[in-house]
Amino acid sequence: MNALDQSRPQLAVDLVLFTMLTDKDLSDSWISELVSPKPDPDSTGLSMFVVTMRGQKGRILPGAPIEGHERIAEAGDRILREVLGLYSQVRLREIGTFDQVDRDRDARVISIPYWGFVRFQDLIKVLGGKDEVGLELVNSTSFVLDFADKHGGLSDFDGVCRFGLRYAPTPSRGHLKKLSKDLGGQILDQDHDEMVFYGWRKLRYAFRGKLDPFRYLGVKALGEEFRLSDLQEFQDVACGIRTHRDQFRRQILNDSSFIVETKKLDSSRQGKPAALYTLAAELEQTDDK
Repeated sequence: MNALDQSRPQLAVDLVLFTMLTDKDLSDSWISELVSPKPDPDSTGLSMFVVTMRGQKGRILPGAPIEGHERIAEAGDRILREVLGLYSQVRLREIGTFDQVDRDRDARVISIPYWGFVRFQDLIKVLGGKDEVGLELVNSTSFVLDFADKHGGLSDFDGVCRFGLRYAPTPSRGHLKKLSKDLGGQILDQDHDEMVFYGWRKLRYAFRGKLDPFRYLGVKALGEEFRLSDLQEFQDVACGIRTHRDQFRRQILNDSSFIVETKKLDSSRQGKPAALYTLAAELEQTDDK
């Protein structure tokens, strides 16, 4: 047995932190320099990214060994503060255990990764900082549209993104998946592509059922007020799907909806002014005051 086989395993935590940017965010030159791949100036819509850092041999997820005095979840909170310098509250959820013997080149390391969602407004202050904090594209409106065009639609798939996809199950096949290495090449170093993929699959649970997805994510990712089309686009990019406008309206606007119309119109974009919505729970709190 070699030295790696004989070494005592070290426990670590890695963080898969997602955030959502608009075209307006990406048009800022200093932000676009920290984004990979470089944004297409002609692309439209939202883009979802994962936070990365400079590693010894490539881009990696933020992480650190677990210290003897702390619980695993406490290590995740410490990495947010000490490794990233991020002091905003982030709801972290465990992804699983990554314990392949050779997953780290230099030592026997078992990682328990966590995923979370961070508002870009909270993240922007740490970009470019310690260890060159940057963003790697996970999914975007353009990516989903391009993928659908190349594959004749998305009916064969249960969600697509740059880090992998799952095929929709059929009688002859289960939830077959393909990862980035099967789709065009590894993106991050070590096995961090898989962590991003499985974190992304966990994130999709925010949009199951009729519950408020932002409560599950732990952030008001679209702000206090938003267009219905913004919510639809947020869902489609986060899940790697395309939904029809009428279908989405029927799905969201019902007696048990988590959003309500504010009686305000947004005329900041071209075309007909659109109604603005807010979270029903927020409106109830305002009414109670």
